[in-house]
Amino acid sequence: MTRHLFLRFCLAALWSLLLAPVRAWSGMEPRLMKRRKVPLPITPVPEFYVEDYSGPPKNLSLDRWRLRIEGDVSHPALFTYSDLLARPSRKQFATLNCIGNPVGGHAIGNAEWEGISLGKLIETADPGFFANTLVLKGADGYHESIPLRKAFHPGALLALKMNGEPLSADHGFPLRLLIPGLYGIKQMKWVETLEIRRGSYEGYWQKQGWSREAGVKIVSRIDHPENDATLARGTVTVRGIAFAGDRGIQYVQVSTDEERTWTLARLDPPLSPWSWVFWSSTHRFSQPGRYTLAVRAADNYSGVQRDDLRDPFPSGTSGIHRIGINVV
Repeated sequence: MTRHLFLRFCLAALWSLLLAPVRAWSGMEPRLMKRRKVPLPITPVPEFYVEDYSGPPKNLSLDRWRLRIEGDVSHPALFTYSDLLARPSRKQFATLNCIGNPVGGHAIGNAEWEGISLGKLIETADPGFFANTLVLKGADGYHESIPLRKAFHPGALLALKMNGEPLSADHGFPLRLLIPGLYGIKQMKWVETLEIRRGSYEGYWQKQGWSREAGVKIVSRIDHPENDATLARGTVTVRGIAFAGDRGIQYVQVSTDEERTWTLARLDPPLSPWSWVFWSSTHRFSQPGRYTLAVRAADNYSGVQRDDLRDPFPSGTSGIHRIGINVV
């Protein structure tokens, strides 16, 4: 390992020690489900990460459940589950990434979601001219907010289905929110109330110090080979994923020589403007030894993945994923 990399790792360790009490207080612990070594383009529901603060509501009855639109609107509204199923729907692929996901972590997944346009539903209520905030409340007591303008993002969806089936209890049945470009902290599950108002609002996690904006940072990960893998000399195809919310991925670069040089990776076409990208890069290892592999990415707006060794708290991880392999 070069002196430069050694100093980076030392700084990362020091930063982790300093923030350990903050992490314990903040309580963001995504549950990782069963997973495979190399992910599929569409994450099966049993493998999709889960994050909530209290688990699914225990006494949620579909017969009594309603979606309310209220607040600074001309036409407050109340919808049953059947009402929502009867509205025009659409399908879209979208990736969710947990704000608590560490560098190289697996609290990220991609699914095909089906539901109704959030913006079009809100338009039926005719929000007030000066309204600028959408407050969301769930059947589990969770509450969150987003700028009202984000409700009109072309990918903003109130999802009823996930991978062709009704949402599971863990993933928000009967209704959940999807807003491309934001971390999962904003993607409300078990939605019951859409309250439109003027002024700011602090959600559950914001009151505990997490980011109010929660915009997704660029992330990339090496999935193959695994860390500490032992490989025979010869050609190896390095594979992984990259994601930048609704900004897309412009390029991915891979280094196999402790970041002295970088090689452009091949990108597979994404399933949608809001889904992760699979990448691959072929390298030849002619000499035995220990190698450090690293990956970094850039989005379509010239944003470059940062390597400032940031802990997930309070606004999501920054940092480059690195692994070590042994060539024999």
